Amino acid sequence: MPDSLPSHRLHSLFEPKSIAVVGVSATQPLSWGRLTLDRLLACGFSGELVAVGRQPVESPSVVSVRSLSELSAPPDLVVVATPAEAAPGVLAEANAIGVGAAVVFSAGFSEAGDTLSEQRLREAAGDMAVLGPNCLGLVNHAAGIQLSTSGFLGRPRRAEGPVAIITQSGALGFVLADLLEKAEIGYTYYASVGNEMCLTTADLGGYLVERPEVETIVLYLEGVRDAAGLRELGERARALGKSVVALAVGSSEGGRRSALSHTAAVAGDYTLLSALCRQAGILLVRTDDELVDAVLCGPKGCRLPESPAFAVLTMSGGAGGVLADSLTTMGARIPALSEPTRRRITEIGTVEAGDLNPIDLGGNFFRSLDSFHALIRVLDDADEIDAVVVYLTFGDYFVDKFRDIAETCAATATPTWFIWTGAPEGEITRSRRPETVIPSIGAFVRRTSTAIRPASTKPVAQDPDDQHSPALRTVLTELHAAPVLIDAGIRHVPMVAATTPDGIVTAVDDTDWAGARMVVKGDSRQAPHRADLGLLRIDITRADLLSAAAEIHDRLNEFCDDAEARLVAQPLLEHRGEIALGAVRDPIYGTAVVLGAGGARAEDRSAPRRTILLPATTEDIDGLATWASAEFDCDAASTAGAIRSLIAVLRDHPDYHEIDINPLCVVDDGIVAVDALITLADNDTH
Repeated sequence: MPDSLPSHRLHSLFEPKSIAVVGVSATQPLSWGRLTLDRLLACGFSGELVAVGRQPVESPSVVSVRSLSELSAPPDLVVVATPAEAAPGVLAEANAIGVGAAVVFSAGFSEAGDTLSEQRLREAAGDMAVLGPNCLGLVNHAAGIQLSTSGFLGRPRRAEGPVAIITQSGALGFVLADLLEKAEIGYTYYASVGNEMCLTTADLGGYLVERPEVETIVLYLEGVRDAAGLRELGERARALGKSVVALAVGSSEGGRRSALSHTAAVAGDYTLLSALCRQAGILLVRTDDELVDAVLCGPKGCRLPESPAFAVLTMSGGAGGVLADSLTTMGARIPALSEPTRRRITEIGTVEAGDLNPIDLGGNFFRSLDSFHALIRVLDDADEIDAVVVYLTFGDYFVDKFRDIAETCAATATPTWFIWTGAPEGEITRSRRPETVIPSIGAFVRRTSTAIRPASTKPVAQDPDDQHSPALRTVLTELHAAPVLIDAGIRHVPMVAATTPDGIVTAVDDTDWAGARMVVKGDSRQAPHRADLGLLRIDITRADLLSAAAEIHDRLNEFCDDAEARLVAQPLLEHRGEIALGAVRDPIYGTAVVLGAGGARAEDRSAPRRTILLPATTEDIDGLATWASAEFDCDAASTAGAIRSLIAVLRDHPDYHEIDINPLCVVDDGIVAVDALITLADNDTH
């Protein structure tokens, strides 16, 4: 695709040959328009510069006009640095003369609650590629373009590097750029999307990921408007062998409110964002420090699987033990080496203290430093190893050899880190390998935790007064939902129903489980959460059935005027655990399938749960089932089957908005549902 980039819609945004800045003051040097013009002059932009303002700017490098319509040819890019009320007129004029792209600094639109003005701005833009409004511009260091007023750009900087930064907060984006540069990582592109009126984060990422000089894309997200585009970006980056790292606000209610007031981006459900990132290969982090560590992992091609297998190579048995403990705590494995690998290590003759894993080189390791490179190559070739960590100390007498070891670690196909503890002063910096050479075990643990440990999917507590909460919907209670699930292949415990207590007793007596202990429920679409209303009795004997049914019947009449309300009885199912399986259709992320702890624990915000987004691959589904098997001692094949059945129900019933199967009881021969609820979309009835 690089050959076709000049014809891309965003090419004139990132590679303009001519730029017009509208709102340039000849007398106010700190106005946004003048700051932008001065920054372009200072950074070495070689194209044509036009200043649009009431008075001409005294500079031989700048063409001054009072309006865009005075120009004989349209510029590639227009920068709007005017008050908000003037911005729609500027975009309309730019659109009329054929400008292809614009950056709108102006603020005071939807982020301030004025959606009508933003709609007028959008209409004025027409088909132009517009960045903003309420943004802090863009940077392309390779082309000498710095379209921003940030004072950060006036500082000395590192040479451009393989990173592109796309941010929904202009200031924080430059903070991330500063942190990356301090970690010896240069960036080439920066873009602040602001309110994403026209161009989204995914749009910019889709363009920049194709740039050959970009290896890692850094995202700061205050909300997701285009989940499908974000997923496509992650998948495209993965196909190209590149990395996408995202720092997102919205895992707390306070964070959601802050995002809403900042750029008008309503932070999406963090659980769904986490699922999207996990499936699309986007590394989701929670802090700026984690983001830097994740970017440092990017050049090493870190695509570590869950529970990756590490080889630990050290000259200290104690350090090997600390590393093994730390990695295990993070979810990695330290497996025994295979016989072929051990044989090759023995042939090299480097190891004195043991060739297991961790591999202890012994106190006399320095005598075999020349063989060290061969040993690392053996581990690099080992099929059973996903990553390698090397631990050495001091090296004052062998600085050149330690430098060579660092280069060998940097060149492996298998992600390899070199912990050089107690290195001579300044030596780690001089190595120019920040992605490979690390000064301590603590720094290594922090670094690799971003590659090993998935981001938490702890859900956000929903504010009941939140204006974005969904309205009450029509529901299919268990009596109606269970047959749908059974037809799809999900097992459900037997049940009978009746309108009266006497009727439920008669119905139970007609079954072959009348002598078993039972569960009695009230079933009404007006009481979807029946346990909260006292409409559930567990462990009822036949002798107590009538009285329990009568009590529930009275409570049904108290809370419901539903003519379809019923009493339901089921045999009490012996089981060893409970899980919950459900799905919901989200307007931004699409359909999400959630699996986690069931029964009362489903209400526990800290209980384990995982989410996948549809469409899901076979690996996504089987991976979710395997996780559940380890977490809840349920059969992985049965669980995967239930997930596929649930997905089939969603496919066959587009009017189903939400499905809740809780609990699914874990039994010896699989899983069995004992309760279910289906919620229909707003405009459907049953």
